[in-house]
Amino acid sequence: MTLDAQDLRRGLKYIVGTWQVDYIVNAFSSDLAHIPASEFKSDDGRDFTAINFTFFEDHSVVMTDTAGGKEEKGSWEQTGWGEYHYTLNAFFDLPDDSFRRNAETLSQQDDHLVFSLGFLAIAMKKIADGVVTEEPDIGDVAPDEADLALDGIVGTYEVAAAMSLVGDDFGVHGKDEVVADLDRRKAAGEIDDDEYNESLSGFGARIEFTADHKVLEWMPIPAGVSEDEIKAAVEEGEIAGYKDGYFCMGEKEWKALDGRYYYNSGEERELFGEAQSPWDELAFDGDGLLPFGGGMMKLRKI
Repeated sequence: MTLDAQDLRRGLKYIVGTWQVDYIVNAFSSDLAHIPASEFKSDDGRDFTAINFTFFEDHSVVMTDTAGGKEEKGSWEQTGWGEYHYTLNAFFDLPDDSFRRNAETLSQQDDHLVFSLGFLAIAMKKIADGVVTEEPDIGDVAPDEADLALDGIVGTYEVAAAMSLVGDDFGVHGKDEVVADLDRRKAAGEIDDDEYNESLSGFGARIEFTADHKVLEWMPIPAGVSEDEIKAAVEEGEIAGYKDGYFCMGEKEWKALDGRYYYNSGEERELFGEAQSPWDELAFDGDGLLPFGGGMMKLRKI
């Protein structure tokens, strides 16, 4: 399983903190009951609540036996969705086989982390949050002089491909491919002229990246709309401007950081209850096209 940056970030925020053994499940029991850790005692009278794990954002871990005053350091890593592996320098006197591997593997189950010791499943709950350094958003980082000099993105672009239905495939298709499919459907009487033109409307847009770091979105002025009507729309703030038969729907911002280009989509995003950055990277693909609009279209410089 390949974990992306967001997966790793979520996993980091989940595990960092202090965890204490909460309950134990005996695999040989008839009902697999959750036995409170405070009731599962060793021969010397100690119970599993004495075992704590503290995970840190630098991927170090400290395991503590509060009853015996023992402490051992180690490291941890995220190995999958909701799965982690930790290694201690010492402490566990376990054979180096599957028994030990299972003891060093933590699985996220609801609000617990679970590992096994032979036929026992040990479930831990978080009793204290740790510190996870928040990464600055692209919008909060100021470009340096080298970044401000970058202008490789500047220019006006047409829509070379857009999210469209071609046959039974709804995906990003080139204009020629979409036109060919629309011609076929129109000849077969499946669509009329209005549906034909509506399906092509997205290809009429133009995106302009200006030297002063603006992203302008232009659309063709509809037939029959007079210049006076366009001027009135500008004065009333309905559109941002017009030129060369196009009106500007609005403007956004772009910037360069560390040699890469980004633009502010203006979208409010949330993932698992956590706000996400509205800034998207702008990077040309192998065909020289520029994915834009969350991947809904690809642009070609004109």
